[in-house]
Amino acid sequence: MNFADYRAIPATNWSLLKEMAKSPAHYRYRQDEPRQDTPVMAMGRAVHCAVLEPDAFPLDFTVWRGGRRQGKTWESFVDSLPSSATILSEAEYERCLAIRDAVRSHPVAGEYLDSPGEAEKTLLWTDPDTLIACKARLDWLMPGTVVDLKTTKAIDQRRFARTCADFAYHGQAAFYSAGAEAETDQPHGFVFIAVESDAPHDVAVYELDDDSRWAGECLVGSLLAKLKACRESGDWPGAYPAPETLTMPPWCFPDDWDGTAKLEGLR
Repeated sequence: MNFADYRAIPATNWSLLKEMAKSPAHYRYRQDEPRQDTPVMAMGRAVHCAVLEPDAFPLDFTVWRGGRRQGKTWESFVDSLPSSATILSEAEYERCLAIRDAVRSHPVAGEYLDSPGEAEKTLLWTDPDTLIACKARLDWLMPGTVVDLKTTKAIDQRRFARTCADFAYHGQAAFYSAGAEAETDQPHGFVFIAVESDAPHDVAVYELDDDSRWAGECLVGSLLAKLKACRESGDWPGAYPAPETLTMPPWCFPDDWDGTAKLEGLR
């Protein structure tokens, strides 16, 4: 299934579901207004294709080596390509190849990707607790394991764990694992292949510990339950439906402030 067909499936994926963590209003907006494709997103797809489907990479992505993208030579180049092709700059193309080589040559990551499996696997399932239709597009699905490729600035444990928390990757792991289990009727582990976006493109392979997996499962369950409640009520509130108390940061207060309210004389 190509990406356009996948996007058209009327089901909830992780990118949409995690908007519920901001508010139901954010979810509803993103559902009605899907994100538009950007050069950054195209580059991400190129890296994934180069690493996970190296044979398809030169077919789906091509490099422009002619400098500025204008003029008759550029127009002729574009006209010669199929409409589905994505054009990369020479630097982008070379970076994709370098990341591919780094991941494929890693002793653990390469072993995962050389094992029998399927790239860009589309999964469709119904969450058993909420009966919400779900979908996912997995980077690499192999028997018993879901493998997810992440390009990132830093791959050391401390900073990559922070990245996982910031982007709720533990929730993504739980969501994808649930889809794989629904597809195969077998429990699945989850592995991150983290690769530096900049040279030398060092690589690390991580598995979440049991507590982190549990936290991800709790997050997915709570977001699906919230989505079900909003669908049933028809109410999609923002993050702050009631008045909140606002406390200014410490640097706003006088130097002799002792932590108690001093309103007299300020009115």
